[in-house]
Amino acid sequence: MKYNRIKLALIGGVLITSMSLNAQNSNVVSAAVEYKKYGPAFMMQKFDEAKEVLLKSKEYIDPAMEHESTKDEPKAHYYNAVIHFGLVELSSVPENKELQKFQSEETMAMIENSFKIAHSNRKFKRDVEDFINQRVTMANTMGAMMFEQEEYANAFAGFAGAYQLQKMIDIDDQDMKNNALVSAQNAIATMKNNGEYDEALEFINVTQEFFPKNTEIIIQGVNIALEQGNMEKAEELFNAAIEADPENVVLFTSMGSIFLSSGDQLAGMLKGMDNSDPNFSSISEQSEEMYEKAEKNLSRALELDPKNLDAAYNLGVLYLGKGEKLTVLANQMDFNDPRYDETVAKSEEMYTKAIDPLEVYIEQDPENAGVLQVLFQVHRKAGNTEKALEYKKRAEEAAGN
Repeated sequence: MKYNRIKLALIGGVLITSMSLNAQNSNVVSAAVEYKKYGPAFMMQKFDEAKEVLLKSKEYIDPAMEHESTKDEPKAHYYNAVIHFGLVELSSVPENKELQKFQSEETMAMIENSFKIAHSNRKFKRDVEDFINQRVTMANTMGAMMFEQEEYANAFAGFAGAYQLQKMIDIDDQDMKNNALVSAQNAIATMKNNGEYDEALEFINVTQEFFPKNTEIIIQGVNIALEQGNMEKAEELFNAAIEADPENVVLFTSMGSIFLSSGDQLAGMLKGMDNSDPNFSSISEQSEEMYEKAEKNLSRALELDPKNLDAAYNLGVLYLGKGEKLTVLANQMDFNDPRYDETVAKSEEMYTKAIDPLEVYIEQDPENAGVLQVLFQVHRKAGNTEKALEYKKRAEEAAGN
């Protein structure tokens, strides 16, 4: 009797498992059948009907994606992807605010993962490609139309969306990417011309999500933020870009140059101010902070690319400027001032530090009379008389004297 009870329990367990398996397969089939109503409703712009279809499809596919028997099935993943993609599509309709929760990185990551699983299966590979290609064609057409109408932000959305869709199945369409970036550049230029700086920065944040390693757009954002006097935003953009691409020489070079220019502007403000001015100390500290950041970024650029002309020149100019300021400060001191010798020593140190980056530059541009003249000056001030005379002669020859 005991044996029979165990046997009956085992049979019951098998039956329950079988019923559960059939239920999940039925859910996938029901999701597929329901989803087929979405395309016609969407194309006829019956968005309420399309939304109801997708939500009903989601009710079927969600439990299937959690159940052991179906959560790894390519068919389940295909319908999981297209159903949720449809919800993202419809979330842009103003009346569908409740669907905006699907506009998330988590949802897009889930869609991409499901597409990849379905795409790796021979049976559903073509279905995934057909779906992606259809959406890419629609997005690309929209992008081209918006570009013709000079609606560049919308053109970017079309081209960037098409590019991201192709990436889901490992297609890296560089032409589509270039179309998106050209649209973005035009959109930013238009916003700047219209004085829409906040909108431009917000748009740049969006482009970062699609193309986090694009330095040109990031630098534009940095410059806009600086024009607004928003150094915090400028550094936020820069740091985000560096996090995404920590060995980007262009970024470090550009930011170093920007910080150097900002430091020079602040230093220029000090020339017209008296030491007793309540803002003098604050501006002086800000200027030094900018110079420190310039040095850090330009030095990093040269670490990554020891022959980087722009970084080498600007770093040399930075040290030369520091040396000259310290020299002026020393000349204003009494010889008995206990800070005099230290200031002179620091100025000589700056002149010495200017030599290496400037010589990196002159190796690649040996006839640059201006840089040769600077090298003559820094070697002379660093006490390198022989080298100074050598560069003086070369500077005169390069200038045609």
